[in-house]
Amino acid sequence: MQLTISRLCYNKNMEDKIREYEKYIKEKTSGKLGPIERVKVAEYHKEMVANFQHERFIHLIIMLFFVAVAMILLAIFGYDLASYGWMLEMLPFYILTAIVTILSAFYVKHYYFLENHIQALYEYTKKLRE
Repeated sequence: MQLTISRLCYNKNMEDKIREYEKYIKEKTSGKLGPIERVKVAEYHKEMVANFQHERFIHLIIMLFFVAVAMILLAIFGYDLASYGWMLEMLPFYILTAIVTILSAFYVKHYYFLENHIQALYEYTKKLRE
């Protein structure tokens, strides 16, 4: 089953991979596992959680970068608008500010998903240790 899950996850986005893995580990931990199978599932689970944690960390760095850039651009935008009013020459800057702000919002949403679902995987780690 391990190879099947890995192959299923190969070309999917991270949210689909986590959902698929949660379904898999929920199925495995809901039934009765023998001692050898429990060890194999626990090792695989540990590996997958480590992969998801790495993904979460990378997305944290990216999210913080985009949010910082968005905050700087919004501060410049606010200062520019308050000081000089609406200027047509600044339209590309205004568009860039809007794009980065919207992108930051999507990164925050994605990171929120990663954080919550990885935290949920820790419960399965506890189940496997029992």
